[in-house]
Amino acid sequence: MQPTNHTTGTVQLFDSKRVVLIPTPSRDPKDPLNLPEWRKNLIVLIIGLFSAFAVLATAGMGAIATEVMAMYPGEETRVTDLLTYPTVFMGIGNIIAMPACVAIGRRPVFLGSLLTMVLSGIWCACSKSLGSHIAGRNILSLAAGQSEALTAYMVQEIHFVHQRGTKGTWNAVIQGTVSGAMFVATTYLVPALGVRWWYGIMTIINFAILIAAFVFVPETMYDRVVEDFGMDKGDPHVEADGTKVMQVTTTATNTLDPDRYGPRTWKTDLTVFHFKPRWHEMLKFYKVVAQAFCTPTILWLLCVNGAFLGIFVFHSSTFAGVLMSPPYNFKVETLGFVQLALVLVNFIVLPVVGYGSDWVIKLMSRMNKGVYEPEYRFFGLILPACAAVIACVIYGRAAEHPASWNWSAIAIPYAMGLFSFMGANTVGITYAVDSWPLEAGAILLVIAAGRGFISFGLSYATVPWVKKNGYDGAMNDFAIVCGVFSLLGLPVYFFGKRIRLWTQKHFWPLE
Repeated sequence: MQPTNHTTGTVQLFDSKRVVLIPTPSRDPKDPLNLPEWRKNLIVLIIGLFSAFAVLATAGMGAIATEVMAMYPGEETRVTDLLTYPTVFMGIGNIIAMPACVAIGRRPVFLGSLLTMVLSGIWCACSKSLGSHIAGRNILSLAAGQSEALTAYMVQEIHFVHQRGTKGTWNAVIQGTVSGAMFVATTYLVPALGVRWWYGIMTIINFAILIAAFVFVPETMYDRVVEDFGMDKGDPHVEADGTKVMQVTTTATNTLDPDRYGPRTWKTDLTVFHFKPRWHEMLKFYKVVAQAFCTPTILWLLCVNGAFLGIFVFHSSTFAGVLMSPPYNFKVETLGFVQLALVLVNFIVLPVVGYGSDWVIKLMSRMNKGVYEPEYRFFGLILPACAAVIACVIYGRAAEHPASWNWSAIAIPYAMGLFSFMGANTVGITYAVDSWPLEAGAILLVIAAGRGFISFGLSYATVPWVKKNGYDGAMNDFAIVCGVFSLLGLPVYFFGKRIRLWTQKHFWPLE
């Protein structure tokens, strides 16, 4: 194949008034892009549920820290390892699993992660010592790490460019809504049944999700050629078997050819391994990761994601202490209802970040003669960026001077912080997959694992930071950092295409 003169990520999204399907679906019934819509929606639901309980298992213990400490008298200091280590091990899990999913496929890694969560959940529930509990929880976190990059990658792979913002946000909304509701339930469940049954119930649910995933979530990896991700208008490409494939639009019918490719059957779907292991791809994967760290746009996305996640980590680490102190005097049970604000945020994120993002890229593409540039996704960062800065300012002042502020000045910025992170997360994922579809897995690893390590560092820095600068000083620092990174989006927007072209020439040529 000869190198193309096409800039990676720049595609013809409209042909006249019709939306062009990108990537171009093949005529193979086993192509995941050809799955019926109900099946795709079911996959998003199952993946979202996996992510929700992964988040609950790793982040939900903060709400029951008192009960956990009571289990290990005299070891209270070491109990904090149960709260802080999961973030690191989720990042390590990404570093292991993402290259593996490129070498052997997404399905075996996803099912393996679910199985690991079930087994490690049993381990944690039955552990007899703090050391055993920490070890089991670290292994659980390795598997839970796939809720960050792998699941988002799988959702993007089964949908077209003009759908990715919405479908990716649906995945995040399912995750956020279910995990938020379970955070509330946790504050009642643990006092009644204990920490071990908290693990037990999650494990039972994860086992049910494992069965559902085994039956309904097929392999989403599919071998495609460069032209499938945005060839010139009306220009056919030739597949390995000599078949010419034209672009498909939303008003055209993609005629499948089961005689040539074989039909999609339940036996096909239930097969765990669809590809012969490509272990050499793992080395290539890590090379792409190193190159991604040298790409300005990807570094910027990592910093924005890390900063916005940092706000949420700071708020989630401190809001309970603020609200349980005078003058608010919240009880532990009441804190659960503050978490409901996080559930409500999801219903704001969906129309604004999800449907809104896809609407904007279609509008901008029409204004650009039907040509889509991935930088159009950055418009979806405007509201999250504003919300991040405002949340920092209000939260810092309310936490530092609680007598002058209503409790909602803590709860609402807490929710705004989550909205900001979810917005940055959606933009980062969709931009990476749209801009560098063949290298997307490695780039998602950089963003997901990188922000996880940033979060780990912030979790240790929060207490000394507040002691030194106060809540308002710490939050003012955050507001400045988030504001600066957000404003850097302007040069990234205008120079983004040149950066993509530079990576194409120096790192990842289209050939």
